[in-house]
Amino acid sequence: MACDIAREREGERVVLRVSGELDRVGAWSLRELVQKEKTAGLTLDFSLVRSFSDIAVAVLARALTEIQRPFVLRGLRQHQLRMFRYCGVDVSEAPAARAEPVAQARQA
Repeated sequence: MACDIAREREGERVVLRVSGELDRVGAWSLRELVQKEKTAGLTLDFSLVRSFSDIAVAVLARALTEIQRPFVLRGLRQHQLRMFRYCGVDVSEAPAARAEPVAQARQA
């Protein structure tokens, strides 16, 4: 099963909620949405992703290092957080409001 990406608004913030299996193809689709999104606040919610390939992290990392606004990564496991760091995305873990991990990206 491929991934599904839903775009939702939470106040001034846009949430791209990803579910299913995030592979290379799904990551390219999500990357395009991230690059097209123009709102000031952006959250990528991966809490419903069952399978997350490492190549998907690499594809998304490129887009995240290129955008010029803050973003939040929600619902990632330690492995994905580590992979994003290896790919140059500066994330720091923040306490989660719920059970899933949350990472807030810092802009350089």
